[in-house]
Amino acid sequence: MRGRRALVLAVVVALLGAGLAVSVVDQRLRAGEDRALRACGERAYAAALRADRVLGSMAEYIRPSLAERSGLWVLMSEAAERARPSVDAALASCRDVEVRGVHRTHVRERAAYVDYLRARSEQLGAIAADGRAAAESDPELARLREVAFGDRP
Repeated sequence: MRGRRALVLAVVVALLGAGLAVSVVDQRLRAGEDRALRACGERAYAAALRADRVLGSMAEYIRPSLAERSGLWVLMSEAAERARPSVDAALASCRDVEVRGVHRTHVRERAAYVDYLRARSEQLGAIAADGRAAAESDPELARLREVAFGDRP
């Protein structure tokens, strides 16, 4: 009977030790994912702001003249071409972030950044191809931005 109790106790202690080891490893993995996602999010947000500024400033610049000269849409195309590389770089960076499937919050966060940046890159590509696309509303892009960045301006 004593041998059995000792065996049970040894198994329980071993399981507790293994559980503790797994917990420590998971915390370290999660911390690494947190850092990578934070960097991804900051880069994604900076790229989004840059694209907004570049396109927004060009739109303000050409708006008064658009009624007279439709050729000014080329300027919007050029602005989109300038803004797209930072969005594409942020997209590549966020795609490279590896998260474990068991960390569901991280999986959702990464997916939100990637989805927004992919859609933004596609929008910038459309504007680069035809500047008039900048005048089109994109509620899906707005929704993806809100999912990725919340209420950040």
